[in-house]
Amino acid sequence: MTFIIKDPDAKSFNYTLDSSSAELAALVDKLFEETSLNRQVHKRGLKLILINLIVFKDSKVLISRDNNFKVIPRYNASDVGGTAINTVTDELEKSEYISFITGKNLPNGNGIRSSMQATTQLNVLLDKITLQLAPSELVLIREGNTKKLIDYTDTPRTLRVRQELTAYNKLLRNVNIELRDPSDLTVLKDLNHQIVQRKFIDTGEVDIQGRPLFNSGGRTYSAWSSLSGSAERPNIVIDGQPTIELDYQASAINVIYKALTGVVYIGDPYTLSVRGIEIPRHLVKAVATISLNSDGVKGTSTSVGSEYGKLKTSLKVADQIEYSEYRKITNKVKIKDILEAFLNKHKSIRHMFLRGTAIGNKVQCLESDLVFAVVNELTIRSIPTLTVHDSFIVKVSDEGTLKTLMTTTGFPDQDLVKGLI
Repeated sequence: MTFIIKDPDAKSFNYTLDSSSAELAALVDKLFEETSLNRQVHKRGLKLILINLIVFKDSKVLISRDNNFKVIPRYNASDVGGTAINTVTDELEKSEYISFITGKNLPNGNGIRSSMQATTQLNVLLDKITLQLAPSELVLIREGNTKKLIDYTDTPRTLRVRQELTAYNKLLRNVNIELRDPSDLTVLKDLNHQIVQRKFIDTGEVDIQGRPLFNSGGRTYSAWSSLSGSAERPNIVIDGQPTIELDYQASAINVIYKALTGVVYIGDPYTLSVRGIEIPRHLVKAVATISLNSDGVKGTSTSVGSEYGKLKTSLKVADQIEYSEYRKITNKVKIKDILEAFLNKHKSIRHMFLRGTAIGNKVQCLESDLVFAVVNELTIRSIPTLTVHDSFIVKVSDEGTLKTLMTTTGFPDQDLVKGLI
């Protein structure tokens, strides 16, 4: 079975996880005795692996096979490294508790990442466990353009974000989240046992004490954010009740307007025509989004073409329609002309575009801050919500409260807003 790094269902092994579950501890003892494992670090590694397999049930879990792989203590709840994890995975594979695929390099910079997945034999044991997660860290920051997590000194912002995420995760632990089939009778996926963490990007910008500003990135990823929106997310239920998903319209554009002018754009910022030709909204949005993270017109045009090229082979009808509209329009209008018309329409904020990923990631951080400001208000009211980038999933009965908060909640850290200007 070939496993390519681009597998959309793959999850990255999470070293921050820990649990106080007595049932888990008993299973760890059982498997420790069954295998040839003989050191306490192996027992801790076994526990961490089992937690990941529970959290990412039915998914492949990506993991490094580097014996020298080390994790900063802040992000390593179990204090285990690559050697111990490799020893445990080898034993679990030998006992047929996991399926393991060893990674290797492939031509042209491609590769297969090492991965593990629980077998049916192990899943039977894992299904009996009530997991009580206690992660070592909820506020993560990675180094620049890499995925490497780095250590940091806490700031008032990180302390507040961690406190709010702690309360939010505690609320989520007390509700039951499931994906059901359209008939609402069959549970297709258990969406519990999730820990919501925010991952920021270190840009090199620091405060007067030399601490990172945590002003870039900041998004969170979870089991529900990886679901297919139109096909699956409407079938999420919380405590057995139907849900509804609401999002910030034109989120990135309106976040910029709100940060720079104090108000959002009136109307749809993606409505556009060029020389009397109406441009499909999805194409305008793609051009705007990509130009916010691009450093030039040519790069924007190339990236837009690449994104729509992916739709050509899609089996989804909606994707085929968008690809057809893209081809029809670009036979008449060039992407650079669409971009210029868009920037002219939004003259007051056009200086924010074509400046590269640094600005795009800062805007993303402001979007995430605004989303979690709403999440915090909902948490205070004991209303569970699931976030998907710029949208919220709540019980239908909580729709009114969510709508009010989405229109009245502002940025929690005004210094970051000023830093964008």
